[in-house]
Amino acid sequence: MLNRTRLLAPAVLVLLATLPASAQTRDAPGRYTMQPIEGGFLRLDTQTGAVSTCRAGTGSLVLCQPAQEESQGLAKELAQLRAENIELKAEVRRLQEIAGVTPRPPVAEPPTNEKFQLPSEEDVDNALDYVERMFKKFRDRLRSLEQDGKKPGTPL
Repeated sequence: MLNRTRLLAPAVLVLLATLPASAQTRDAPGRYTMQPIEGGFLRLDTQTGAVSTCRAGTGSLVLCQPAQEESQGLAKELAQLRAENIELKAEVRRLQEIAGVTPRPPVAEPPTNEKFQLPSEEDVDNALDYVERMFKKFRDRLRSLEQDGKKPGTPL
């Protein structure tokens, strides 16, 4: 029984490890729809709405590129965002000048050449003296609490 389990366990682990990988590579059925056009076809991704034009490439390769409208729209949006970014940076500079704030570039601190040093004997002695004093105070407080508890009539 034990030998059978030893042989079965790795097989189950391999099977479980391959299931998620194979599920990720498969597309949902009907995700893409194709329409023939002159010199190739249009591919519509039904999940995202992206349209691509596909044409035969070298060998059995098929090359797909975003449809012309979409790429022009993206280029236009990119140009608008760049212009807006330039305007916003200019506005920030203008507001900083009004407020009297001058932006400083970040200055990198030069690395120090200090190396880790062990504490001196005197430092160790001072630290141990401090701990000893704390321990004595704690012990004295416990003794006084014990003596208070031994007095008659004191509720616990």
